[in-house]
Amino acid sequence: MRAPDSEKIPLRDVLPQAEPMILLTDYDLPEDEACVDAYVSVSEKSPFYEGELGGVPGCVALEYMAQAMALCTGLYRRRKGLPPKLGFVLGSRRLTVSVPRFACGERYRVHASCTYSDESFGSFDCTIFDASGSEVAWAQMTAFLPEGDVTPEKLEEFQ
Repeated sequence: MRAPDSEKIPLRDVLPQAEPMILLTDYDLPEDEACVDAYVSVSEKSPFYEGELGGVPGCVALEYMAQAMALCTGLYRRRKGLPPKLGFVLGSRRLTVSVPRFACGERYRVHASCTYSDESFGSFDCTIFDASGSEVAWAQMTAFLPEGDVTPEKLEEFQ
């Protein structure tokens, strides 16, 4: 049974990103802790919006997927009483993006499904769908969660 939306936690409280870099605009409370459906509503105020393109470049699909992965992980950590944690995308396999842009005025669903996870590494299948339900991007992505707290001050250790 699905939890009511009133139990949803604000994105800023489950994602390690800070405004204005939270690109997701909403999400559904997951029934399964291994996957999540998030949403991106594209407007002229969206980060990475390009007026001459009439939207956000298709290459931003990778970041939409990465944030959906972070949301899935953040919700899981929240259920365990842990704060969000900064992770790093290690790479993607078979990334396909079939649209040149995410169009202004459109809402996209970003589905992330965890296929492997341990304390440090995770692998996700990620798909982005347009409003009609057509797949517009897909990738297998791998991420790394380092041990301990990763703060902006400590980021130099990972560069």
